[in-house]
Amino acid sequence: MFLLGAALSLGFVVAAREVSAALVDMKKDANIRVKGIAERDVHAARGSWQGCISAKGATMEEAYAGLSSSSERVRAFVLERGFAEGDIRLTSVSTGATYVRDARGQDTTVVDVWRMKRSIRVESTDVARIETLAVAVTDLVGEGVEIESSAPDYVLTDLESLKKGLLEEATHNGYERARILATGGGGAVGPLASVSQGVFQIVPRGSVEVSDYGAYDTSAIEKTIKAVVTLEYEIQR
Repeated sequence: MFLLGAALSLGFVVAAREVSAALVDMKKDANIRVKGIAERDVHAARGSWQGCISAKGATMEEAYAGLSSSSERVRAFVLERGFAEGDIRLTSVSTGATYVRDARGQDTTVVDVWRMKRSIRVESTDVARIETLAVAVTDLVGEGVEIESSAPDYVLTDLESLKKGLLEEATHNGYERARILATGGGGAVGPLASVSQGVFQIVPRGSVEVSDYGAYDTSAIEKTIKAVVTLEYEIQR
């Protein structure tokens, strides 16, 4: 019994030492994973606005004359607000018709009204002027011009440069997080084991919107661009 007890005690001691050694090795080989975050407020560098001009008439000629007149009025309206000719693009004309219906409500081959339309697009680096135009242009309805105004778009032109700068900042931020955690645990940050880039989020200023697939808001002039990286470092003890 004494030999059995001694053997069991020795076994427990050896097992405890092995577990302790395993824990030490695990701590020596432990890695720490952190996320690095960076964000920057930016101002849209370019804006664009698009509208749809329409006209109708009893004949094709009448509809076309109305569309031409309205197109010239809209063009003049845009120029009056400080835009250049090169900022304006007019698309080709599309034509459609509605037909007279018979007593049963079926369309006949007789044209009731011809309708024509075209789009106008204005682009400029003066984003504030684009914003004002998108609101003001519908005043032309009071002059008999049929026009629909779309919401303007605002984009960044130096996006790749911004991304590179933010990735550098996010990586530095992640390293600092890892250093704080490692130091607090009695260790030090070792070599970088792995790194992966997350999606970029470009959202309206002040928005908390987050998407797993990234986001690129074009509705706001004032935006915030956010970058996230995931870093894994070896921990030295």
